[in-house]
Amino acid sequence: MTKFFIILLLCIQSTAALSNSITQPLVGSHNEWPPYIFADGTGMTTELVRAAFFSQNIAFDIKIAPFSRAMRMLENNEIDLIPALWWTENRAKTILFSQPYFINELSIISNTKSQLDYQGPHSLESLTISTIRGYGYHEYLQSIDRLTIVPLLNVHSCLEHVKKHRADIALVDKYAAWFEMKKNGYSTELTIWQPALIKHPLHIGISKEHPNAEYIITSFNKGLEQIKRSGEYDEILARYEHLASAQPE
Repeated sequence: MTKFFIILLLCIQSTAALSNSITQPLVGSHNEWPPYIFADGTGMTTELVRAAFFSQNIAFDIKIAPFSRAMRMLENNEIDLIPALWWTENRAKTILFSQPYFINELSIISNTKSQLDYQGPHSLESLTISTIRGYGYHEYLQSIDRLTIVPLLNVHSCLEHVKKHRADIALVDKYAAWFEMKKNGYSTELTIWQPALIKHPLHIGISKEHPNAEYIITSFNKGLEQIKRSGEYDEILARYEHLASAQPE
């Protein structure tokens, strides 16, 4: 019995020491990705991630950087986490993923004047597609015959390439595409095709080399469950509903 209590005490002390080691805000990084992440660091993703951590008494801040740079910073332990990340087999070798907190729908975007007849991945063969550099769908796209991939920095660049006929199509998150099209008045010039080509669960990701990786992921998962039970999760989504679900005017 004495041995049991000693082991229990050591476990409690170990957990306390781990939690107490997070004395500064966790820092994440991602590129601008409205309405999920705006240039000032606000957005739906930031609010959801921050709320989940806050419920566990952990602060969270975000740095805006190109996605490829954010991934390098994660690898070099310059940041704690990527707040919006898709699981891939290759990433899972070095990154610990949380439970998903959203589902992204990645849709094909074409110029309204083009002759595209989208019927799924086979109808994209031999086309040129603009995509965001470093994102997790490139492995899937490489399986489409003779599809030429043009990696760019952001959603705006991807849509601009299609609008100016520099690419036949773009692959962009549906909500991000709607937001960018409304913002720039592209609603009549570009077409969003349905159904989505790819659906990706959205996670936070932490390097497995991070000393508190498992504790941070566990805390986030607990926090996510808590804000869903309290209704805060749905409240946050509702605040972005007009950006994320309204068709372009």
